[in-house]
Amino acid sequence: MSKVKNISGGPLDVPLLDRIVEAKEVVEVPDVQADGTSPIVWPPDKWEPVTVPLVAAEEAALPPPDEAAVTTETTEEEGA
Repeated sequence: MSKVKNISGGPLDVPLLDRIVEAKEVVEVPDVQADGTSPIVWPPDKWEPVTVPLVAAEEAALPPPDEAAVTTETTEEEGA
C-alpha cells in the first residue's frame, strides 16, 4: 500500500476506493491491481506520491518505552 495526495484541484471519484477523494486529501491506495502483479499507475497530473517521514517510520517500528528503564536526574534546584 502507498499513500497519494489528490492534487487535481477538485474532488475525484475513485471507484477503486469506492469513494470520492477531496482536493488535497491524502489516501492509502493499493500498489498493484487485482491480479497481484500489474502496477497501478496514478496519473501524475492528478495524484502526488506521499512519503512517510523516515523518523516517523522508525518511531512506529520501535517498541513502546519501558517506564521502569527511564531514569531522571535530580537538579541542584531540586535539592540534589
